[in-house]
Amino acid sequence: MFTRRSGAVLVVLAVLAGVLSVASPARANPYWRVAVNVTPGRASCTLSWIRDYWDGPVNAYTIWVVPQDVRINAPQAYRKIPLTPQTAGASKSVKVDGLTKGAPYVFWLEAFYPSYFRNGPISKQVATTRVCVPT
Repeated sequence: MFTRRSGAVLVVLAVLAGVLSVASPARANPYWRVAVNVTPGRASCTLSWIRDYWDGPVNAYTIWVVPQDVRINAPQAYRKIPLTPQTAGASKSVKVDGLTKGAPYVFWLEAFYPSYFRNGPISKQVATTRVCVPT
């Protein structure tokens, strides 16, 4: 007799055997994510992105330079680079100089939006780049 429990066991066995595959949930980027391209250069990395028309009223950007060669008991040194936003639909390219040759870096893009409910802007991290290793 075929029951619901034996059917579930058959499905689990089929998944384990590779006959069936488990559907993974769709992973679309949220509307506020910005696609930032990063290219390594000589002791530098260049970041570029296009400001979408749907990004909202961005007042400013900040690029966080995050070194990835973390050592035990060593202080982590971040560097912040403030930027003015480009107009909607325009591209922006920023060259970050003064990086250590051969050391890996990741860059965060933070956007500042006006707040209508409290004083001061609201900030949100809108992008994280892939690892960039300057040459």
